[in-house]
Amino acid sequence: MRKILIALFLSMSILAAQLPAKEFKVGCAVALTGKFGKAGSLVKDAYTYWAEKVNSNGGIEVNGKRYKVKLIFYDDKSDPSTGAKMIDRLINRDRVDLLLGGFGSSQVFAESAVAEKYGYPLISGAASSNKLFERGFKFYFSTLGKATEEVKGCVYAFASLKNKPKTAAIVGADILFTSLACEGFKKYCKKTGIKVVHYELFPMRLQDYNSLLMKVKAKNPDVLFVGSHLLVAMRVIKALKEINFSPKGVAFSYGPTVPKFIQDLKQDAEYVVAASEWTPNLPYKGKVFGSAKNFANGYYKKYGRMPDYVEAASAGGAVALQMAVEALGITPKVSDKDRAKIAKWLHEHEINTFYGKIKFDKDGANIAHPALAVQIQNGKIKTVYPENVKDADLIYPFKPWKER
Repeated sequence: MRKILIALFLSMSILAAQLPAKEFKVGCAVALTGKFGKAGSLVKDAYTYWAEKVNSNGGIEVNGKRYKVKLIFYDDKSDPSTGAKMIDRLINRDRVDLLLGGFGSSQVFAESAVAEKYGYPLISGAASSNKLFERGFKFYFSTLGKATEEVKGCVYAFASLKNKPKTAAIVGADILFTSLACEGFKKYCKKTGIKVVHYELFPMRLQDYNSLLMKVKAKNPDVLFVGSHLLVAMRVIKALKEINFSPKGVAFSYGPTVPKFIQDLKQDAEYVVAASEWTPNLPYKGKVFGSAKNFANGYYKKYGRMPDYVEAASAGGAVALQMAVEALGITPKVSDKDRAKIAKWLHEHEINTFYGKIKFDKDGANIAHPALAVQIQNGKIKTVYPENVKDADLIYPFKPWKER
């Protein structure tokens, strides 16, 4: 009798393994703790919002049937090697069908290498270092543009003014994304005729921002451009105020669009300019969320805050992955051949979404997306560049600290 029961159990287990799954298992390694934990949590929120929206409609629709999305998150602890291990775990232990990218170029650089090894498409909305696109990978994609190009909107926003700045200083953290953002600032300052009078990269562990910026203050630049993450951006603003250094303009590669920047700095955040690739006022529409405005309003209803562009880019990447699955008629459990088809489809198609057009180049970069510049005005983020989509004029020069 015991042998019969064991045989029956094994037969049922084999049969269950052969039956089609009822859900897509989607994995992600993302910073939830460590120096990028705050920003990484925004990426998790974006994917969660996408999955809940999809599941509320019954799931991903494939050939008339719907399959729910099950998200599996692991904390990469802001450490690239930990992230790589988590991706390996998602693939080989959890047997996920699909992957989504985490936060930060250094982390995603390591994590995408593991995904490439196993032939898993990985779409990131929160990593844009040029080096990510120089490896000849077939399975890495980014809804963001390259770091050096992502910041050009900031420079052009100032350069398009009648009383445009004549000089600039560029500083930034010496890590993958931010150092390349500094190169982008330098590149477009040269193109627009803004003279760079100071250029310096500093270690991410730097504590004494006052001394760094005193050197910059001595050069008296019209504008300060900063290659930054949220933590760097906030420390720069605090230091500028402490040493009473008031450039006519200050712009960051990333940080001010994260809600915590305005929440913590309050009035001190006023006038700050930042690179962006999406705002809710843009006339974009697509499947799942409808318009950019609808996405933002729904996001606000769920989280009590408006999404920044990295959150939109991350959710946009999830939508792109979903559209590839639906177009190809792929169902769970997803095979290696299926994942190769998904990568091929993503390379070949232009996708319209609430985030805008997504067109992946051969290297995986999104070449269809414009670089924007936004400015904090009266505690709100306003688009100030380019001209055809702006909803406010750039305020320049900024008011000095003593006059605020």
